[in-house]
Amino acid sequence: MERGRLDEPTELNALTSEGARVLSNPTLSPPIWSPRSPRWLLQCLGACDGYVMVQGGAYRVNKVADDSFGVSVTPEGDRSNLSSATFGVSHSHSELQAVQASYARYESTPREIRLEPIQSVVKISTRVPQLYSNNHDQLKLQLALTAEFIYETKENLCFNHPEYGLLNNVHSDMKVRASGPPTPDVLDDLLARVWKRPDMFVLHPQALAEFRKQATANSITLDEVRMFGSSFSCFRCVPLVPSNKLGLSSGAGGSQVTDVLLMRLGLEKQGVICLCQDGLKASPMLPYITVEEMRTDDNSVANYLLTTYCAMAVLSPGALASAEVSV
Repeated sequence: MERGRLDEPTELNALTSEGARVLSNPTLSPPIWSPRSPRWLLQCLGACDGYVMVQGGAYRVNKVADDSFGVSVTPEGDRSNLSSATFGVSHSHSELQAVQASYARYESTPREIRLEPIQSVVKISTRVPQLYSNNHDQLKLQLALTAEFIYETKENLCFNHPEYGLLNNVHSDMKVRASGPPTPDVLDDLLARVWKRPDMFVLHPQALAEFRKQATANSITLDEVRMFGSSFSCFRCVPLVPSNKLGLSSGAGGSQVTDVLLMRLGLEKQGVICLCQDGLKASPMLPYITVEEMRTDDNSVANYLLTTYCAMAVLSPGALASAEVSV
C-alpha cells in the first residue's frame, strides 16, 4: 500500500476532543461583577466599633457646650490651669479654701441625624429559578449581585451624601488647603488636627500613588501593615487606605483634584460612626439588608425588595479632617 503524503489529512480511528465535548459540560463560574471594590471604609468601621444601632429612625448627637477648653496662660506665664466654660477644678489649694464648682452644660439644640433608606427591587421570572438553577441558584445570585451594588452605594453615600456624607461634614477648622500634590507635609498637617488616636487616611488610588512618589522623592520609607488579609502602606503608623469613592474633579491647568481624609473611628473614641437600623431582620447571607418577597405580577415575574438604612455621624469635630490636593 502506498504511504500518504505528509500534507494530506489523516483519518484517526479515535474519539477526538471535539467529539468528546458533546458529553462534557464546562465548569461555570458565578457571574463576575468587576466594578466591585473592597469597601475598606465599611470594613474598618466594623473593626473599630464604628457601627451603631439606632431606634426610632434617628440619632441625636448630644454634646457638652465647652468650646473654650485648653491650656490657660496667665500674664505671669502660669500654665497650670485648664480653661473651661463649665468645669472648674481646684488644685494645690490650702485648707478651708473654697473649691471651684463644675457642671456639664449641654447644647440646647443637638443635631439629629436621620437614617435614610437604600432600596432596590429584584425582578425575576418565576420559571428562571425553577428551570435554570442546576449550576447556580439564580435567585440567590440575583439577590447577592444587587446587594453588592447596594453596599457600593452605601459606601459612596458615606463619603458623598449631601447631608450626612463625610466630605460634607468636615469642620472648617479641620480643612487643610493644599496647593499641590499630597505630600508628607500635607498629611502631617492633617495629623496635627486629628492627633487624638487617628485610625486611617483615606485617599483615591491615584492620590495614594502620587503620595508614594512624593514620599520616595523625600527619601521617606513607608511601613506596611496587614489588615483584613491585605497589605497597606502606613504614614506615621497610620494606614493609607484607598477608595475610589473619593472622586476626581477637574482642577486648574488640566490637573485633577481630590480629597484626602484622616479620621478617628468608633463610638468609644468619639469618632466617626455609621448608623444602622436596630432590630432589622437582615438576611443571613446579606448583612444589614432585608429581603422581602413582594407580589408576583400577571406576567409571572416575582419581585423582591432589598432594603438597608444608613447615615454617618461625626461625634467630635476633631475626629475628621480633610485636605484638597491635586494629582
